[in-house]
Amino acid sequence: MLRTRVLTAAVLAPVVLAVVLLGEPWLSLLIGVVVFLALVELIALLDAGGFEPPQVLTLAAGMGVAGATLAAANQSLVSGLLLDVLRVAGRPGLPLMALVLAIMVLAAASFTRGDPRAGFLSWATSSFGVAYVGLLTPFVVVVAHLAPPDGSLSTAVGGLSIGSGSAWALMLIAVVWGYDSGAYLTGRWIGRRRLIDHVSPSKTVEGLLGGLVTATMAAGLGAWLVGLDAWHPLIIGPLVGLAAQAGDLAESLLKRAAGRKESGFLIPGHGGMLDRVDSFLFAAPALAGYAMLVAGRVT
Repeated sequence: MLRTRVLTAAVLAPVVLAVVLLGEPWLSLLIGVVVFLALVELIALLDAGGFEPPQVLTLAAGMGVAGATLAAANQSLVSGLLLDVLRVAGRPGLPLMALVLAIMVLAAASFTRGDPRAGFLSWATSSFGVAYVGLLTPFVVVVAHLAPPDGSLSTAVGGLSIGSGSAWALMLIAVVWGYDSGAYLTGRWIGRRRLIDHVSPSKTVEGLLGGLVTATMAAGLGAWLVGLDAWHPLIIGPLVGLAAQAGDLAESLLKRAAGRKESGFLIPGHGGMLDRVDSFLFAAPALAGYAMLVAGRVT
């Protein structure tokens, strides 16, 4: 299992890093594909859990919310009617409008259920799925658009003098992968005390601590890449590491409710797409929030 996991990572990691360095529109296209595949898996999990989401409608709503969020992040690449709507709604407003519309449409679809309880569960869980995957995943692109207050995402920063957006995206990847790897290996080697046994039996307290150490070390590298002072990694590492762990546990909770061990089998050694990106769903908003509220970055 570990060998398969490592081989798969060795193949996929260079592709992901290349897309991050290429920037837009390739990163947004990749995230769009990720959202689609993750939504398909999420809908299958909700269906397996007996929540019976309207499958096609939930998929369309999730892609609509993700598309609106990606369009807001890429305002300079948008034209025509969508640009007019974006100017009126504002960058945060467009994803919010899309999410509100999705919730309303999914509510209307639930009216057709004969059992009100079943209709409510279908509406609540499908709306959750749209927000969970369709709204949170594009925050990876938000991170990749972070820039100095007087610059843009392409402004050269840090030790390698690469674009600010790419540098922040690399920091996100380094911290999340650092946490995941540190937690996995530490838990595998010395893990004894269960973290949250009823949600994820394989997670241990020792793994959590080991992951936070490696996340902080990775944040040190990330701070060098984006040009932050040396104290920032001491906050970013634990903050993003804990967010990554929370994202992993949130998906585990969903899988337990559905009676599934994995979200899918798309990625050998890693399960499905949702299994691979679950940590990023919480980690990317956490890093984006820190960058804007504490580190003084803008998008």
